[in-house]
Amino acid sequence: MKRAHHRKVRVFVRPGRHARLRAMAAGWLAPVAAAVLVVGGVVVWGTVSTRDQSGAPASGSSFAPSKLLLLELRSRDAVMIAVVGSSGTPPPAALAIPPNVVMTIPGQGDGTVKEVAPLNGSEAAVAISNLIGAWIPHYVVTDPNHLGAVVDRMGGIQLFGSVASGEEVVAGLTEPGPARALTWRETLIGLFEAGPRWVPDDFLGSDDAAAGARLLTAAKGAALQALPTADVTPGYLRPDYEAVAALMEEWFGLARQPPVRVLVLNGTGSPGVGELVAERLIPEGYRVVISENASSFDHRETLVVAGSEESRQAAERIRRLLGVGALSVSAVPSGLGEVTILVGEDYTNG
Repeated sequence: MKRAHHRKVRVFVRPGRHARLRAMAAGWLAPVAAAVLVVGGVVVWGTVSTRDQSGAPASGSSFAPSKLLLLELRSRDAVMIAVVGSSGTPPPAALAIPPNVVMTIPGQGDGTVKEVAPLNGSEAAVAISNLIGAWIPHYVVTDPNHLGAVVDRMGGIQLFGSVASGEEVVAGLTEPGPARALTWRETLIGLFEAGPRWVPDDFLGSDDAAAGARLLTAAKGAALQALPTADVTPGYLRPDYEAVAALMEEWFGLARQPPVRVLVLNGTGSPGVGELVAERLIPEGYRVVISENASSFDHRETLVVAGSEESRQAAERIRRLLGVGALSVSAVPSGLGEVTILVGEDYTNG
C-alpha cells in the first residue's frame, strides 16, 4: 500500500461551465438559518399524504431503517423521480423529487433533476443519493405505459378524487406542462393506497428487478413527502439540506449526521470518475458538492486535500476508502467543502 504523504498545498477550483447554476445556489453550502424557517423563507412542497406518527416504534437494538429504492418514471421528454422506503422498522414512506431542483450530479457537474434523464439508472441513483444524503442501493425504471398497466391490474386508482384508469393515468403523465409533476405525485399516492403487487415485468430496467418489486410491494400505504426546498431564482429550487436530513431521519429512520462536503476534480479526463468516487463516499457519509474537470488531465497520483487541520481526519478516511493517493492540508481553504479530491491515474487505472 502506498504511504500517505502530508504536505501543505494550495488547491484552486476553476469556475467551470456550471458557474451560473453554482452562483444561483451559493446558499446551499451554509445551513439554512432557523429564522428563515420562522418567516416562511423556505418553500416546501409539504406533506402530500400523511400517516399516523403515534404508532412509530422507538429506535432500539432491533431498529432497522427503511430500505431505499429509486423509482424513476421516464417518458419521451421528461423524467420523474421518487425515493421509496420500505421493509424497515418505520412505516413505508416515499419522497417526491421536484424536477427543477438544482443539484450536483457526480461525474456530470451542476444541473437539475431534469438533467438526470440522459443518465442510466445506476448513475441516477448515485445523483439522488448525493442529493438526499443517503445511499440508495436499488433502482427501477418504468414508463407511463408500464405504470398504466399496473393501474389497470388494480381496476384503477384514486386520482384527484375519482377513480382513474390506466389510460387516464398515462394521459396525465405524458401531457407536457407543470401539471405533469402534480399528476406524478397524485399517481404515487393512488398506487400506494391501492397497494399493487409489483412484478419485475413492470420495469424497463433495474439493478435488481426482483428486489425492486419486493420493496414497492412492501410500500403499500406509504405516506408521500416532498423534498424540502427553497427558492433560488424563478424556475429553480435548491434543497434545504438541513430539512432533508431531518425528514430522512423522521420518516426513513436514517441516522442524522452532517455529511462531509467534498469537491471532486477529474485529473485524468476519464469519463465517469466523479460517479465512481461518489459511489465509494456517499454511503460513508460524504456529499459531493462540486464535480468537475481539473485544469489539466496529466495527474498520475490522486491528491486528497483537507481544507484545514480540522478536516485532516476526514481526508485520511477518504484516502483509505479510495485506496490510493497522497494526503495534504491546504494552505488556502476552498470555502466550498471540507475535502478536495484531485483524482489521478492511480485511481482510474487501479
